[in-house]
Amino acid sequence: MSRTDPPIPEPAGAGLAQLRAQVIAQVRSELVPTRAELFRRHAGLVAACTLVPLSIFVAMGGVRAAPRPQALVLETALGSTLLALLVAGAGLSRGRSMLGRPRSWLVSLVVLTPLSLLAWRVISSSQYPDMMRQWSARPGLRCFLLSCAMSIVPLLGLLWIRRGSMPANPRLTAAGLAAAVGAAVWVLVDLWCPVGYVPHLLLGHVLPMTLLMALSALLGRRLFGS
Repeated sequence: MSRTDPPIPEPAGAGLAQLRAQVIAQVRSELVPTRAELFRRHAGLVAACTLVPLSIFVAMGGVRAAPRPQALVLETALGSTLLALLVAGAGLSRGRSMLGRPRSWLVSLVVLTPLSLLAWRVISSSQYPDMMRQWSARPGLRCFLLSCAMSIVPLLGLLWIRRGSMPANPRLTAAGLAAAVGAAVWVLVDLWCPVGYVPHLLLGHVLPMTLLMALSALLGRRLFGS
Protein backbone atom coordinates (compact mmCIF):
# COMPACT_ATOMS: atom_id res chain seq x y z
CA MET A 1 0.00 0.00 0.00
CA SER A 2 1.42 3.39 -0.98
CA ARG A 3 1.51 6.43 1.24
CA THR A 4 -1.18 8.08 -0.85
CA ASP A 5 -3.68 5.28 -0.43
CA PRO A 6 -6.59 6.17 1.94
CA PRO A 7 -6.94 4.12 5.18
CA ILE A 8 -9.26 1.16 4.95
CA PRO A 9 -12.24 1.74 7.31
CA GLU A 10 -13.03 -0.87 9.89
CA PRO A 11 -16.27 -2.77 9.46
CA ALA A 12 -19.18 -1.25 11.34
CA GLY A 13 -19.66 -4.46 13.26
CA ALA A 14 -16.10 -4.38 14.54
CA GLY A 15 -16.54 -0.83 15.90
CA LEU A 16 -19.75 -1.75 17.70
CA ALA A 17 -18.13 -4.82 19.18
CA GLN A 18 -15.22 -2.76 20.47
CA LEU A 19 -17.57 -0.17 21.98
CA ARG A 20 -19.62 -2.94 23.61
CA ALA A 21 -16.47 -4.46 25.10
CA GLN A 22 -15.43 -1.09 26.52
CA VAL A 23 -18.84 -0.53 28.09
CA ILE A 24 -18.85 -4.00 29.65
CA ALA A 25 -15.34 -3.48 31.02
CA GLN A 26 -16.34 -0.16 32.54
CA VAL A 27 -19.47 -1.62 34.14
CA ARG A 28 -17.48 -4.49 35.61
CA SER A 29 -14.95 -2.05 37.05
CA GLU A 30 -17.77 -0.18 38.81
CA LEU A 31 -19.69 -3.02 40.38
CA VAL A 32 -22.84 -2.05 42.27
CA PRO A 33 -22.86 -3.58 45.76
CA THR A 34 -25.52 -6.17 46.48
CA ARG A 35 -28.20 -5.72 49.12
CA ALA A 36 -26.31 -8.03 51.45
CA GLU A 37 -23.14 -5.97 51.04
CA LEU A 38 -25.03 -2.73 51.63
CA PHE A 39 -26.67 -4.21 54.71
CA ARG A 40 -23.29 -5.21 56.16
CA ARG A 41 -21.84 -1.77 55.47
CA HIS A 42 -24.82 0.03 56.95
CA ALA A 43 -24.96 -2.30 59.96
CA GLY A 44 -21.32 -1.57 60.70
CA LEU A 45 -21.87 2.16 60.41
CA VAL A 46 -24.96 2.05 62.64
CA ALA A 47 -23.08 0.01 65.24
CA ALA A 48 -20.20 2.50 65.24
CA CYS A 49 -22.57 5.46 65.51
CA THR A 50 -24.40 3.76 68.38
CA LEU A 51 -21.21 3.16 70.32
CA VAL A 52 -20.34 6.87 70.32
CA PRO A 53 -23.31 8.10 72.42
CA LEU A 54 -23.16 5.03 74.64
CA SER A 55 -19.47 5.66 75.31
CA ILE A 56 -20.16 9.30 76.16
CA PHE A 57 -23.02 8.24 78.43
CA VAL A 58 -20.82 5.79 80.34
CA ALA A 59 -17.96 8.28 80.54
CA MET A 60 -20.30 10.86 82.09
CA GLY A 61 -21.33 8.48 84.84
CA GLY A 62 -24.16 6.46 83.32
CA VAL A 63 -27.43 6.18 85.20
CA ARG A 64 -27.76 8.68 88.05
CA ALA A 65 -30.92 8.01 90.02
CA ALA A 66 -30.51 10.03 93.23
CA PRO A 67 -32.43 11.83 94.52
CA ARG A 68 -35.12 10.23 92.36
CA PRO A 69 -36.85 7.11 93.62
CA GLN A 70 -35.99 4.01 91.61
CA ALA A 71 -39.64 3.66 90.67
CA LEU A 72 -39.59 7.09 89.03
CA VAL A 73 -36.39 6.31 87.12
CA LEU A 74 -37.89 3.05 85.86
CA GLU A 75 -41.20 4.69 84.95
CA THR A 76 -39.67 7.55 82.99
CA ALA A 77 -37.14 5.26 81.29
CA LEU A 78 -39.74 2.72 80.15
CA GLY A 79 -42.09 5.41 78.89
CA SER A 80 -39.45 7.36 77.00
CA THR A 81 -37.99 4.15 75.55
CA LEU A 82 -41.40 3.12 74.22
CA LEU A 83 -41.89 6.55 72.68
CA ALA A 84 -38.40 6.43 71.17
CA LEU A 85 -39.13 3.05 69.57
CA LEU A 86 -42.36 4.38 68.06
CA VAL A 87 -40.57 7.44 66.72
CA ALA A 88 -37.77 5.26 65.29
CA GLY A 89 -40.30 3.07 63.51
CA ALA A 90 -42.01 6.10 62.01
CA GLY A 91 -38.93 8.20 61.26
CA LEU A 92 -36.52 5.60 59.90
CA SER A 93 -38.86 3.68 57.60
CA ARG A 94 -40.29 4.88 54.29
CA GLY A 95 -43.75 3.46 54.89
CA ARG A 96 -45.65 2.01 51.93
CA SER A 97 -44.21 4.44 49.41
CA MET A 98 -40.65 4.40 48.08
CA LEU A 99 -40.78 8.22 48.19
CA GLY A 100 -41.16 8.18 51.97
CA ARG A 101 -43.78 9.24 54.46
CA PRO A 102 -46.41 11.85 53.54
CA ARG A 103 -45.87 15.45 54.56
CA SER A 104 -48.59 15.48 57.23
CA TRP A 105 -47.11 12.37 58.85
CA LEU A 106 -43.64 13.90 59.01
CA VAL A 107 -44.88 17.23 60.38
CA SER A 108 -46.74 15.40 63.16
CA LEU A 109 -43.64 13.34 63.93
CA VAL A 110 -41.36 16.38 64.19
CA VAL A 111 -43.79 18.39 66.34
CA LEU A 112 -45.11 15.65 68.61
CA THR A 113 -41.85 13.87 69.42
CA PRO A 114 -40.33 16.48 71.78
CA LEU A 115 -43.75 17.40 73.16
CA SER A 116 -44.61 13.78 73.98
CA LEU A 117 -41.26 13.09 75.65
CA LEU A 118 -41.51 16.30 77.68
CA ALA A 119 -45.09 15.55 78.71
CA TRP A 120 -44.17 12.04 79.86
CA ARG A 121 -41.28 13.30 81.98
CA VAL A 122 -43.43 16.02 83.57
CA ILE A 123 -46.40 13.72 84.22
CA SER A 124 -44.17 11.04 85.74
CA SER A 125 -42.23 13.47 87.92
CA SER A 126 -45.37 15.20 89.15
CA GLN A 127 -46.55 11.97 90.77
CA TYR A 128 -43.66 12.03 93.23
CA PRO A 129 -43.10 14.69 95.90
CA ASP A 130 -40.38 17.28 95.39
CA MET A 131 -39.32 15.87 92.01
CA MET A 132 -40.10 19.01 89.99
CA ARG A 133 -38.36 21.57 92.16
CA GLN A 134 -35.85 24.04 90.73
CA TRP A 135 -32.16 23.30 90.93
CA SER A 136 -30.43 26.66 90.82
CA ALA A 137 -27.06 25.01 90.15
CA ARG A 138 -28.45 22.96 87.24
CA PRO A 139 -30.14 25.31 84.74
CA GLY A 140 -29.77 22.75 81.96
CA LEU A 141 -26.55 23.70 80.15
CA ARG A 142 -24.81 20.42 80.95
CA CYS A 143 -27.77 18.43 79.65
CA PHE A 144 -27.84 20.63 76.55
CA LEU A 145 -24.18 19.93 75.78
CA LEU A 146 -24.54 16.24 76.58
CA SER A 147 -27.55 15.92 74.28
CA CYS A 148 -25.72 17.63 71.43
CA ALA A 149 -22.57 15.56 71.91
CA MET A 150 -24.45 12.26 71.84
CA SER A 151 -26.71 13.20 68.91
CA ILE A 152 -24.49 14.58 66.18
CA VAL A 153 -22.59 11.41 65.18
CA PRO A 154 -25.66 9.11 64.93
CA LEU A 155 -27.51 11.77 62.95
CA LEU A 156 -24.68 12.21 60.45
CA GLY A 157 -24.44 8.45 60.09
CA LEU A 158 -28.15 8.10 59.27
CA LEU A 159 -28.03 10.99 56.82
CA TRP A 160 -25.05 9.37 55.10
CA ILE A 161 -26.87 6.04 54.79
CA ARG A 162 -29.96 7.69 53.32
CA ARG A 163 -28.10 10.10 51.02
CA GLY A 164 -29.31 10.25 47.44
CA SER A 165 -32.61 8.49 48.24
CA MET A 166 -34.61 11.45 46.85
CA PRO A 167 -37.76 11.32 49.04
CA ALA A 168 -40.77 13.49 48.27
CA ASN A 169 -40.13 15.70 51.32
CA PRO A 170 -36.35 15.76 51.81
CA ARG A 171 -36.23 18.37 54.56
CA LEU A 172 -39.03 16.85 56.62
CA THR A 173 -37.63 13.36 56.07
CA ALA A 174 -34.27 14.50 57.40
CA ALA A 175 -35.98 16.17 60.35
CA GLY A 176 -37.80 12.89 61.03
CA LEU A 177 -34.47 11.08 61.17
CA ALA A 178 -33.25 13.68 63.65
CA ALA A 179 -36.40 13.16 65.72
CA ALA A 180 -35.61 9.44 65.93
CA VAL A 181 -32.02 10.14 66.98
CA GLY A 182 -33.11 12.81 69.44
CA ALA A 183 -35.68 10.52 71.04
CA ALA A 184 -33.08 7.78 71.55
CA VAL A 185 -30.62 10.25 73.05
CA TRP A 186 -33.41 11.62 75.27
CA VAL A 187 -33.65 8.22 76.96
CA LEU A 188 -29.96 8.32 77.90
CA VAL A 189 -30.06 11.92 79.07
CA ASP A 190 -33.21 11.16 81.03
CA LEU A 191 -31.39 8.35 82.84
CA TRP A 192 -28.47 10.66 83.57
CA CYS A 193 -30.40 13.76 84.67
CA PRO A 194 -32.41 13.80 87.93
CA VAL A 195 -33.90 17.28 87.39
CA GLY A 196 -37.60 17.49 86.59
CA TYR A 197 -37.92 21.29 86.62
CA VAL A 198 -39.73 22.33 83.44
CA PRO A 199 -37.44 25.25 82.41
CA HIS A 200 -34.46 22.92 82.85
CA LEU A 201 -36.11 20.31 80.65
CA LEU A 202 -36.90 22.89 77.98
CA LEU A 203 -33.32 24.14 77.83
CA GLY A 204 -31.37 20.95 78.36
CA HIS A 205 -33.61 18.32 76.77
CA VAL A 206 -36.09 19.86 74.31
CA LEU A 207 -33.94 22.62 72.79
CA PRO A 208 -31.09 20.38 71.58
CA MET A 209 -33.58 18.06 69.90
CA THR A 210 -35.24 21.01 68.20
CA LEU A 211 -31.90 22.35 66.98
CA LEU A 212 -30.93 18.88 65.78
CA MET A 213 -34.09 18.63 63.68
CA ALA A 214 -33.52 22.12 62.26
CA LEU A 215 -29.91 21.28 61.32
CA SER A 216 -30.98 18.02 59.74
CA ALA A 217 -33.68 19.77 57.71
CA LEU A 218 -31.07 22.19 56.35
CA LEU A 219 -28.89 19.28 55.22
CA GLY A 220 -31.78 17.21 53.94
CA ARG A 221 -32.34 18.71 50.52
CA ARG A 222 -28.66 18.62 49.56
CA LEU A 223 -28.05 15.07 50.79
CA PHE A 224 -31.30 13.47 49.67
CA GLY A 225 -31.52 15.28 46.38
CA SER A 226 -28.08 14.25 45.14
